[in-house]
Amino acid sequence: MKEIDWTAWFYTILLIVVFREGAVAITTFFQHPELGNLVGLISLLSVLLIWRKFRKISNRLIDTNNRIMKESSFAFLPICAGSLIMLVHLGKEIPVFLFILTLSTLLPLWIYAKMAKRWL
Repeated sequence: MKEIDWTAWFYTILLIVVFREGAVAITTFFQHPELGNLVGLISLLSVLLIWRKFRKISNRLIDTNNRIMKESSFAFLPICAGSLIMLVHLGKEIPVFLFILTLSTLLPLWIYAKMAKRWL
């Protein structure tokens, strides 16, 4: 088993938290804090795309990110259950919610897949 690179873990999680919390602060300023996660994700992906144009992204960052994605996949299941309960109570707002949900899920996943395909 490989040794855990705690420094890479710390900086990767710090990068994610800083982008997310910064985006939440900015979107809260514009009275839309619910967009914080989406804005944070898109801004982080944008910065990484720009960074990739000029420099190589560290293998330590990529390895740590892959581990985080793999280990946190089951954490998504309770979120799905909560979303289902919320869907039942939405009523007429379901089409708008589903559009935003689809856009905010599929667009980042598509961008992530394109990035992974290009870099591998």
